[in-house]
Amino acid sequence: MRMFKTVILGILLSLGTLAAAEQKVVFDLTTGDADKLEKGVVRTINGLVDYYEANNIDYKIAVVISGKAYKYFVEDLKNSPYKGKMKVARAQKRLASKLQKLHLKGVEFDMCQSGMKMHGIDKKVLYNYVVTTKNKSVYLVEWQNRGYAYLPVH
Repeated sequence: MRMFKTVILGILLSLGTLAAAEQKVVFDLTTGDADKLEKGVVRTINGLVDYYEANNIDYKIAVVISGKAYKYFVEDLKNSPYKGKMKVARAQKRLASKLQKLHLKGVEFDMCQSGMKMHGIDKKVLYNYVVTTKNKSVYLVEWQNRGYAYLPVH
């Protein structure tokens, strides 16, 4: 009987540990639509962070940037391919502080290096928290091989 209680206690403790396991997600961001970026990334991540923090769950979140999403991570529009594009400037003004807050919450932002070159984007014009050392596919494979759930925002 004592052995049975010990086994049950061990199982219950294990289940508690599993429930509190670190949660990891990588967003594949390609959309050029500012509203989709705000809803699909900013609001979703804020919701995840609020939930995880309220439930004392550790988390890691990454966003891999490519496609038409580059423009939202350019700080110096005047020295970029987006110079003079008012729609981009308005979206940047609306999103810049929200993206910065995500970074401050520990969200990692990785930008596809090949796409940057194809679009003529220099690393110097990006927000300083954006990492640009690899290609999109390399980032996504690495994040997923580390156990990150994949969420597309296209």
